[in-house]
Amino acid sequence: MEPRQNPRSAGLGRELSRQANTWAPLRDAWPLLLGCFAIEFIVIGGGIDTVSVFLNELSSSEGWSRQGLSTGIAVGAVTARLVTPGVGWMVDRYGVRVPILVGTLFLAAGFGVLLSMSDPWHFVVANLLLGPGFAFSAMLPITVAVTVLMPSRTALALGIVTMGSSLGALILAPVTQGMIDSLGWRHTYLALGGAALVTPIVCVLFALPRGQLRKPTTSDATDEATPRQPLQLGRVLRRPGLLPMVGVLMIPGLGSFGIQVHLVPYLSDQGHGVTFAAGALGAVIGISAIGKLGGGLLADRLGVVVTMRLALLLAVMGSALLLIGSSSTAVWLFVALHGLSFGTQVAVMPVVAMAILGRENFGTLYGLLQLATIATIGAAPIIPGVIYEATGSYRYAVFFWIAVMVSSFLIAFFLHLPTSGSGSEPRPRPESE
Repeated sequence: MEPRQNPRSAGLGRELSRQANTWAPLRDAWPLLLGCFAIEFIVIGGGIDTVSVFLNELSSSEGWSRQGLSTGIAVGAVTARLVTPGVGWMVDRYGVRVPILVGTLFLAAGFGVLLSMSDPWHFVVANLLLGPGFAFSAMLPITVAVTVLMPSRTALALGIVTMGSSLGALILAPVTQGMIDSLGWRHTYLALGGAALVTPIVCVLFALPRGQLRKPTTSDATDEATPRQPLQLGRVLRRPGLLPMVGVLMIPGLGSFGIQVHLVPYLSDQGHGVTFAAGALGAVIGISAIGKLGGGLLADRLGVVVTMRLALLLAVMGSALLLIGSSSTAVWLFVALHGLSFGTQVAVMPVVAMAILGRENFGTLYGLLQLATIATIGAAPIIPGVIYEATGSYRYAVFFWIAVMVSSFLIAFFLHLPTSGSGSEPRPRPESE
């Protein structure tokens, strides 16, 4: 007679098996995840997410207008989006190493201009070079590599990797402010630029995969059922869910990127010290690390669409708290809500895109998709700067940010992923995938 199995032991065994299946793909890909994490930490967390600290310093010490500096940042954001189709094509064709090395050349030129600038227009020229540098060396190659090479637990893998930029900002934003106070902004740019050049090169040599990104050999819910075909944009434009996805990709950036650029000067105008303001900026992006990891886990259980809607609801609540930005309590509540929202969006959005666009030519398609964000990303830092120069206050800019987040939240309810073929939404229980 066979012994009867204890139901509680059986349930524990299934839970342990589920946890092992959750983390096994991540353990197998640790060199890729570690290399991408390091690039995110230094290049994105230090090179991009500290921009608000430099904007405040250049405005106060050099007397340059925030509107003009915001225009330079917008130029960098637009040029980054303009080159993303080429970056995506290069990733599909050559893998991640070649575009990352190309990006370091742009970064070297851009930081060189920053070190020697003496007029506001030099800042614009620097960002004209830095935009493609960030796009080639960090932004798109990392997202595409992780999304393509990690068909299982994609949102969780993206959450882990992009935590690097969040932790980088959390640590480097206040460190950058301290270096500016002690050494000046030029020497701070020198240190930051050196780290942004060395890190990608080291990761290319020792961590990132060689050659083309290999597609999974096993069946995956996002793979096309038909044989491999050349890129057909007309067919892509007819895919269900494309337009709402573009809206959810475009609109939130109009608010979140504007907040990121202007948060330090806004909090300074509310009566907070620059150290407090820089710390709040770092904390926003630092707390987004929790959103990235938690959002990845939540997306595996609830689905990416539900998770995206929850993230945008947090964005609405957080932006509303800026109306009482003179209160330290309100600021820290904003930091928590906005950070969680931003992090979750970063982890979930590429998975939404993969479900709708499919895996075939994903790098090129996701790069083309970034073109849709040019108008909003370009306008995001400029609009608050124009409002400030016209009114002497950020108050109406805060109303603008709230309206943007509310619109994004409403658009998300029109977002539905295909239920079969290449665009099936992740099922609630990860072990069933």
